[in-house]
Amino acid sequence: MTSIDGPPYPIESVDRALSLILEFERVDSITVTEAGKFLGVSRSSAYRLLSVLEYREFARQDPQTKAFHAGPALMRAGLAVARRSDIHATLRPLLEATVAELDETAHLVVLQRDYAFFLDCVEGSKMLRATPRVGTALPAHLTASGKVLLANLSAAQLDEALSGKLVARTSKSKTSAASIRRELRTIAGVGYAVNDGESEVGLRAVAVLVPAERFGFGVDVAITVAGPSERLGPRRVEVIAKALLDRVHHFTAESQPAAHGRGQPASE
Repeated sequence: MTSIDGPPYPIESVDRALSLILEFERVDSITVTEAGKFLGVSRSSAYRLLSVLEYREFARQDPQTKAFHAGPALMRAGLAVARRSDIHATLRPLLEATVAELDETAHLVVLQRDYAFFLDCVEGSKMLRATPRVGTALPAHLTASGKVLLANLSAAQLDEALSGKLVARTSKSKTSAASIRRELRTIAGVGYAVNDGESEVGLRAVAVLVPAERFGFGVDVAITVAGPSERLGPRRVEVIAKALLDRVHHFTAESQPAAHGRGQPASE
């Protein structure tokens, strides 16, 4: 028997609840009616399932729209697994070395559909600094890390990521898919992305891609450095971008023997 065949004694209510949880990977929200159609059950049955997920914090209901969204328990569970994963163990030294060199807050970030999910963080020592965002998610097109990850997607994946409504958080936020695509092409060329107050007023961030396939993660990862805009001027942004590109390059090169020893290919 394979996992495709399914378990020999399925419990329908459990399977339906898990199906709803997995659906949050594809959609931002789901109504009771949509859940009923998706599962092939009555509206009342769908509501009961969503209510249980809400009770256990795997879903949350918007009081205005009445639609259900992924809940904090789902984030916490995913974060706990991710923090124990090879990503955290392998890239934590890179994060620490980056902060030791630049003394600005740095994060490891992965892409969850069209959101940038902040996986790990090391803070800088300055009194005025970017705060940790571990366990939170922001629209990818508004963050440096999200943009560098979007720039590495296939055309079909990018089409899906930009298919929904592109929200704004500040006056500098881009909400045009065409404008974002142009920026992503530039990012792919230079190798780094910048968030210039697009997710939060007064914040500037720089991010580069970590070549995750070298480590066998199965998911792309970005490392991003952020700080107050007044300290991260244009020249400082260039310095951080070069430092990140150099450090990731050297870290990747130094990690190759260990990665190869775990059965990973020594080159692409």
